[in-house]
Order: sequence, then structure tokens, then C-alpha cells
Amino acid sequence: MTAGEPGTRPGGARMLHEWFADGLARNPDGPALRILDRAWTYTEADALARTWAAAIGTAGGTGAPVAVLASKTPEAYLGLLAALYAGAPAVPLNPENPVARNAAVLRAARCGAVIAAPDAAGQVARLLRSAPVHAVLAPRTDRSALPAKLPSAVGGARVLTAADLSGAGGGTARRPPTGTPDDLAYILFTSGSTGAPKGVPVSHRNVSAFLAASRPRYAAGPGDRFSQVHETTFDLAMCDIFPAWAGGACVCVLSRLQALDPARWVRRYGLTVWHSTPSLARGLQRADRLPPGALAGLRQSVFAGEPLLLDTARYWRRAAPDGVLDNIYGPTELTIACTAFRWHPDQDLSDPRYGGTVPIGDPNPGMAAMLLAPDGSPADGTGELVMTGPQMFRGYLDPAQDTGRFLHHGGRRWYRTGDQVRATPHGWVHLGREDAQVKINGYRVEVGEVEAALRDTAGSDAVAFALDAPGGTRLVAYLLGAPEPDTGRLTERLADRLPPYMLPRHLWWLPDAPLNAHGKTDRSGLREDAARRLGHEGEATP
Repeated sequence: MTAGEPGTRPGGARMLHEWFADGLARNPDGPALRILDRAWTYTEADALARTWAAAIGTAGGTGAPVAVLASKTPEAYLGLLAALYAGAPAVPLNPENPVARNAAVLRAARCGAVIAAPDAAGQVARLLRSAPVHAVLAPRTDRSALPAKLPSAVGGARVLTAADLSGAGGGTARRPPTGTPDDLAYILFTSGSTGAPKGVPVSHRNVSAFLAASRPRYAAGPGDRFSQVHETTFDLAMCDIFPAWAGGACVCVLSRLQALDPARWVRRYGLTVWHSTPSLARGLQRADRLPPGALAGLRQSVFAGEPLLLDTARYWRRAAPDGVLDNIYGPTELTIACTAFRWHPDQDLSDPRYGGTVPIGDPNPGMAAMLLAPDGSPADGTGELVMTGPQMFRGYLDPAQDTGRFLHHGGRRWYRTGDQVRATPHGWVHLGREDAQVKINGYRVEVGEVEAALRDTAGSDAVAFALDAPGGTRLVAYLLGAPEPDTGRLTERLADRLPPYMLPRHLWWLPDAPLNAHGKTDRSGLREDAARRLGHEGEATP
């Protein structure tokens, strides 16, 4: 079954920074970015990004990807724009991730420069020992605050700080080099099944197609204030940043703790658009932290990354009675979100086909989709979702990782999402996955990468999987075989290799691997054992 055959997209393909230019033209003196009590107008954001882009070029940048090593700071957002102004794809890096993982990303993306936030400057020297670049830009850091070993760590690279940028008037005149919509806008790295991060290059054309499809849904204008909960290493952050900037709205940054008190920040920031994962809303529901009307003022709430339960949608709507609620879906490879569904409380979703969840809806304009049966033939009612169209990326940074992810059908190339969906009168319903990929707090995690890290670190076999628990989905793991590991030391070593969201919440050891009738590790038995353990340990388990 196919749906949504592509046609001419409204607005056509454009460069990503041109969408920001729309917001700049609409609201030059209005806020583009706010972090706590500090706001940057569109004019200020534009000037800073151009100055930073000029500095990268002066330091010998060649248009190679620019890493942005920052979390919830001005660099995290204006650094993205600076990379675009420099004519280079941005590569977001989270300073909370292990240095070894960030270095692997720098090498894989072949980054030519790094823009670093002040709190990340200490990581730069360690990071660049194994991944040298041409330039390091720490635009809000004094040179005295840099590690003494930083210059030697980057060899011939130029290291630029706040002092080097002061009085640099040429930045505001900086114009992005001539490019085409098929150039890369950014590269995001997701979990990889082989034990290494998997690079997803996204072009300006891909993002432009998403924005052209989603802008009418958001209808953002200068009076809007968007929440920004996600890290920029998570593609859903782009769903806040660029739809807001395209409309002249303000991106309001929230820390993890602030996001757990949305009523306070909706009031303080005057938020009009909220975007988060369903698990955040579910946690607030369990704690009953949102009285009816607590989120009055929100005109739109958007959820993505995980299935949205109907009772959670109802709970949120009672707290935000003045707005609409959208549930969107899309893997990074299909550029942020490729389907959408607008939920209303009066819709009848009681049929068991919906599984107690809000549908993910229908394809964005311009995207084509079909369902596959287990044997690979087209299916009508239920099957694996495969899609094609202008939001589909061209392929992974490492072409070897394309194997098995694409399908050629009807003279076109389609991306296999691996997600099982069911067709309903209200669009598709997400049924989960049949492979080893899971979602933890909205992040896509390849269990194979977790198992590879465990095996390499512990020197024994390992099994990992996700389990539903009262506190939400948890990643758990078993180490199998003698000798008994020092789990405390092992956990420390894992933290040096995996980002926090990929660390098993529970790690157990068994001296012998249980086997099934075929002589293979009994994963089903281990899953049942883990469920029993979680049931006994309850919510008190750290």
C-alpha cells in the first residue's frame, strides 16, 4: 500500500540558514534565543554567528564539518548557525558523552574545526589528542581559562578565544559560501549495532523538505516561544530550533530539571509551543504534577520519540486546555519527523487496534510510504514501514552501514525504518520493532552496541535488552560466564565509552549462560528473569 506520493513541495528546496534569514527579516529586534534571563535578538544571533564563522575561516577552516561541543549554551545553538554560515555541516557533540566517543565522532566526520562552550574547554585537549582539527574556537572563553596543554594538543591548529574575537567587525559582513540544497547541513550520530556510532548525514534539501511540510502545522510567528528540552545531538532538537527560527519565534532553553517543572517555565518564559518525549509527560502524570489548567497558554504541544499513551495525552490536555496536541514520528534518516497526527479528546480510539496509544498519523506532504510483510512483499494492513521522498537521507557516512537498510521498488530507493505499524482510520499506529533497536527516553539505542561494549570491557559474553517497568523503559544487561566481574569498576569503564542514556540501569552476573532448545543463549528466559528481578526490586532500585 502506498500513500502520499511526492509532488512539488511548498517553498522549494532551500539552504537551512535561509530559513533563519526569514525569521531575522520578520523579527530583527525580537528574541531568537533565551537561556534563563539572557536573551539574544535575531540581529545579535546573526552577528555572533557570522563573526564565529569568519573566525573559523580565518583559522584555516576549509568547509570541512564543524563540531559544536556544547550542551544548552549559546554555543550549542549559535554554533549550529555559525557552521552553516561557514559553509560547513555542523556536527553536534555533547560534553557529557565520553571523550573517546566524541573523538570517534570527530574522526568519522573528519571535522576541521571545533566550537566549544566554556564548560567544555577542558575536554578539548583530551578530545583532540586522537582527533586533530584545523581550528578550535572558544568564543566565550578567556585564554587564561584554557588548559595549558591545549595548544600542543592540536599541533598546528589555531586556538581562538573571546579576546581574539573582540572588535572583529568583519564577521557581520560574512556571507555563507555559495552552496546547493544537496550539500550537507548537519551530521548526527546514532547508536550503531557494531559497537561504533553511526553517522547520519542530512542535507539542506532534507531539512528544507521537513520545514516546508511542518511550518503550516506550527504556524509560528514572532510572538511564539518554543521550549527546547532536547540535546542538539538528538535530532528532535532541530524540531524546536528551526521551525521557531523560520517564523521569527524564540527558542527557550530548558535544562533537564527545568523540563520536569513545565508549569513554572510555561509561565516564566510565556511558552506557546511545548515539545518533549512522551516519557517526560508520563513521569509528570505518574507524580501528578500537572493540575488542570497548569499549562494554560500553550497553543500547541508536540510529542515524539516514543509511543504516546492515550491516558497521558488526556492528562496533558487537561493541563493545557487552550491548545492542540500533535504526535509526530520519524527516524533520523527521514529527517526529524515524517508523519504527524493531531489528537482531539473526542476522537474514538477505543478500538483495540490502537493499543491504547495515539496514532502517528500519515506521511508528510511529498513523502511516499508502503508497508512490507515479513517476506518482503507489500502488505495492506500491518507491516514494516518503508518510506521515500525528499526527507530521506542519501545513506550513512560509512556506506557499509547501508546494507539491509534500503529497498529498491518501483524504480525508487526506499528507507526501511524497521518499525512495525498498523493502518487505521486515523492513520498508522506504531507497534514497536522486531530488531534489536530500542528507545530509551526517546533516544534510539542499538542493543548490539551496548552488548559489544560490555563484552569488550568485561571480557565475557553479554546480553542486553529493554524492559517496561513502573518507572518507564529500562535498559538492563547480563554478564555471562566466569569469573565474576567487579561490577563497580566495570560500570566506571562503561561510562568512559557509552553516553549516559546507553548505560544499563541494571547489570547482573550469571556464572553460566542459560541455553534454549537450540543451544543458544536463552534470551527469553533472561528477559523473564529480569522482569522478576525488577518486580522484586521495585522503584527503590537506583
